[in-house]
Amino acid sequence: MSSVSDLMAERYGKRAGNKPNRKLIIGLAAVLLATFLAWAIWVSVQGANQIKTQDRGYEIISPLQASVKFAVQTPAGPAVCAIQVLNQSYSVVGYKEVPVAASGEYETFVNTTELGVSGLVDKCWLK
Repeated sequence: MSSVSDLMAERYGKRAGNKPNRKLIIGLAAVLLATFLAWAIWVSVQGANQIKTQDRGYEIISPLQASVKFAVQTPAGPAVCAIQVLNQSYSVVGYKEVPVAASGEYETFVNTTELGVSGLVDKCWLK
């Protein structure tokens, strides 16, 4: 007499490789875990080396000049910050690159091509 599994295989046909390969699943899980850990470490290292800025204020002195105050926190030495003055339609009307020696507060004067309405730090990078 046949067992139930033999009866089912006779009726519906035997399926080869129906069960997933355990080694393949473990290997795939290990690769995914290693990829996630590498990504998490990369994100952590990138965040630690970022320069942090904070806009402290601005003053539109005239249609041709603005003053921008900002604070910088650099993780490793001197940096350069790009300062922008924008007009009413958010177009850049003044731009200046300011070298900063260390973390601290700074003020710079930016020449403009027309009347600006705001001044801010666009970005900073290490020298």
